[in-house]
Amino acid sequence: MASYELACNLPGNEANMENMVRAADPEAVFGTGSADYRIEITVSGTKEGLTCRGWIGGRQTAEVTFTDREIGDPRYGMDAFAQRQKEMVRKGVLLLLQRTGRPVLPWGILTGVRPSKIYHYLRDLGFSPAEVKEKLEDQFMLGPEKAALLAAVGEVQRPFFQKVAGRISIYVGIPFCPTKCHYCSFASYPLTTHAHLVEGFLTALAYEIEEIGKVLTRLGLTPATLYIGGGTPTVLSRAQLGDLLARIHRCFPLAELLEYTVEAGRPDTLDRDKLKLLKDYGVTRVSVNPQTLNPRTLARIGRQHTVAQLEAAVALVRALDFPCLNMDMITGLPGETEEDWDYSLEKLLAYRGENITVHTLAPKRAATWDFSEVKGEIAAERVAGWLEASKQRLHTAGYYPYYLYRQRRSVAEQENCGYTLPGREGIYNIIMMEERATVLGLGGGGMSKWVDPVNFQVSRTPNPKCPATYRERIKELVAEKVAKLMASVN
Repeated sequence: MASYELACNLPGNEANMENMVRAADPEAVFGTGSADYRIEITVSGTKEGLTCRGWIGGRQTAEVTFTDREIGDPRYGMDAFAQRQKEMVRKGVLLLLQRTGRPVLPWGILTGVRPSKIYHYLRDLGFSPAEVKEKLEDQFMLGPEKAALLAAVGEVQRPFFQKVAGRISIYVGIPFCPTKCHYCSFASYPLTTHAHLVEGFLTALAYEIEEIGKVLTRLGLTPATLYIGGGTPTVLSRAQLGDLLARIHRCFPLAELLEYTVEAGRPDTLDRDKLKLLKDYGVTRVSVNPQTLNPRTLARIGRQHTVAQLEAAVALVRALDFPCLNMDMITGLPGETEEDWDYSLEKLLAYRGENITVHTLAPKRAATWDFSEVKGEIAAERVAGWLEASKQRLHTAGYYPYYLYRQRRSVAEQENCGYTLPGREGIYNIIMMEERATVLGLGGGGMSKWVDPVNFQVSRTPNPKCPATYRERIKELVAEKVAKLMASVN
């Protein structure tokens, strides 16, 4: 564990520098006076060109100097100049760290969750896909394969921005699961300990759906997509699930819906009756997510379902003729070998789900697992190769990437990427990641994202993750959403 002291001539950039250091050295600590390393960054210049000078001292020393005249392109405005200064700070830090032995980062200076946002920003300014790809490699220091992946994803996504322009989407969170997977950090409360909260939560959710539905109808707002997630929504009983779907059908104006997704991630929560309910109420996309097809790993990560249950669930989804089946796998699970990874991918390809999402394990502090205990069993040095091989195998099978995002602390600084068969893109996933249209978040942990349609600035209002807190605050939460909805059309 190394300690760092940071200094920059641009006020407010210490946090920017700290994020870059953490990406290259996840165990870094920060302080002053007796640090192992001191990093100093100076950025100077005008709109015609910027120069960055960097120095690192301590256990090792290095210097960098580079100049950026590309910012003088007339397609950039003054807001871009301020952003470029921050980018140069990060680039200076990363170059210094690499010159003192830190690993090359596949995503360069893009440390955020949504690297594809920079692609769309540059395309909106008028740069061609080839020009943007070149900038990603040179300016943002992405590896060529990541720049190519980002460009491919971006070009698939852009037509969908027009399809959802001026429309809203809806997310409904059901924060309950049969058990909590050991790696999970999402809003998910196991029924083994929290079943007593379900009925109260559903009462509050019914109120939220009814009140928001009234406003949507009054304002003439028709959702583009609807996504019921969690948690595991299909953990609800058939009666509870039926009541929820009926209320959504009755209260929301769904006549122009482009996509209706329900996460049925745990196959042990599924039966024909529940899936028939989903089909009858117009659900078009179902997620059944094994994460791995290795029985030993399934037990170890706390999934508590079998491969046989998964295959039975897939067969039911196919028998009921849902237009789109999504299936997830996680790369880098503790103890998994190349043979395990290869077997899981081959099985998913055999199921021929219209969407396959390949995640990278992200050790989170909020997870049940103490990742320090399993760190030595995570094949971090092999994850990048597995992901690249996945991309090639999926391409050969007719899939292409359509959305991606990253998580903090992802193994080997890699990404999560969704692949699709032609014409089966998960539209909600694109909307949620690229933040080009407003998403109303209802239920437990639902995050509402209010998107300005002109500059795509985003403001957020979260629902509590805790079912009990959500129930207690429901009238306040609904009133806030109603006020924002009314303001958005005035």
